[in-house]
Amino acid sequence: MENKKLTDDEKWAKAQADMAVLSKQPGSFVSEASTPISKLKQPLSKDDYYKVSQRFGFWPMQLAGDDAAYYYLHMPQFMNQQVIMPADDVAKLERNIDPRIENLTFKTAEGTQTEKLKDFLFGKSRKQAMMMMHKGKVVFESFPGMNPSDLHIWMSAGKTPLSLVFTQLVAEGKVDMKDMCSKYIPELQGTVWDDIPVWTAATMCVGLDIEETFKSILMPGSWINNFHSTFLGLYDVPYMKQLQTAKKLPNGEKPGGPSTMRYSSADTLVLQYICEQIENKPFGTILQERVWSKVGFRMPAFLCLAPDGTGVGYGMFSSTAEDMLKFAMLYTPSWNKVAEEQIITDDMWKIFHETGKNEVYRDTEEQHMATQWYGEAPPKNGIQWDNVFDDGAMFKHGNNGQGIYVDPKRDFCAIGFGVAANTSGTDYAPGFMRTAAKLLAGK
Repeated sequence: MENKKLTDDEKWAKAQADMAVLSKQPGSFVSEASTPISKLKQPLSKDDYYKVSQRFGFWPMQLAGDDAAYYYLHMPQFMNQQVIMPADDVAKLERNIDPRIENLTFKTAEGTQTEKLKDFLFGKSRKQAMMMMHKGKVVFESFPGMNPSDLHIWMSAGKTPLSLVFTQLVAEGKVDMKDMCSKYIPELQGTVWDDIPVWTAATMCVGLDIEETFKSILMPGSWINNFHSTFLGLYDVPYMKQLQTAKKLPNGEKPGGPSTMRYSSADTLVLQYICEQIENKPFGTILQERVWSKVGFRMPAFLCLAPDGTGVGYGMFSSTAEDMLKFAMLYTPSWNKVAEEQIITDDMWKIFHETGKNEVYRDTEEQHMATQWYGEAPPKNGIQWDNVFDDGAMFKHGNNGQGIYVDPKRDFCAIGFGVAANTSGTDYAPGFMRTAAKLLAGK
């Protein structure tokens, strides 16, 4: 008997049913094993270690349950890594803790007041760390669910190192963002990428059917589901071959048109391949040479590698919380507290702030979500940064509660780690970071 081909609605219903079953499997939901989240500061028992290790996979990591809480702190145990080495001398950050910060609140988009930051961090948010810097000194730090020496995955906040390297190449004249993507990637010539300007990949408005939504990621066999199954080898087609199969949206949407910003890590990977083609080196090596080896990080960073060796530069990147804060400091006037040379130049700042376009970002799902984070609507996004404000501040969110905020005019930056499912409620961490920046700078 011939198998009946499922309709899209039937596929979606089946995907939801399958996920409902998966989310009830041991380790895939939050239980007393990781509640309170401070339990994550302690090592697993021998038996629990082997159980958690044997359950590792794409969905157990994405569901933000007990097992994910362990995976996020120990990714080098589960995937091949490129080790990104820092400078020889460790930069030591001074502390000047401001007691006002833990009591901060701000007005939400609905007009209500948030709980205090300290209650947010130790409540249902399942935050594992938050640190803030102002004028070269750490003014706030909290570690509800990890130790300061632990490594934590950045998720999509890890797009920012790639953004930095790519923007360097643009500033050096090695990339013209008006060119089509395939000009720099021979393997993509003769594909839809012949008609996609580089700037639209940089700001995620390519007009292709590669968007990441809850539904598209969950749907088996969708383009983006296959894409994200690649880094663990669950979908045995190399990234480059997948990019060759991308198609235009059925509605005929043009790259860079009004309200066309559609989030996709595939765009990030295209930028990574451009960097690798120009420099003739793998991304991890480029990052080490251009950035990491010039900064006084305490520990190496770790870049996850897909089975074919591709660095997963769109988010599978781990470091300590303080080293992530040091990276954020490169975007502030206090860069000289952690590095001997200025890595982010004035030319790069102009590119960061002028590449994204208000009309492309306006009234998109991404803008609506960001408005919930802050209680105000960011006007645009940037080169792999989710939000670029008119005052120069930028923020990048990472799946399940990661984040990095930089505010050069206020000489402020902040970072955060967590393990809470995106479906569990609004992540107010970005709003607390922005509110703290304004408080410390006198608004």
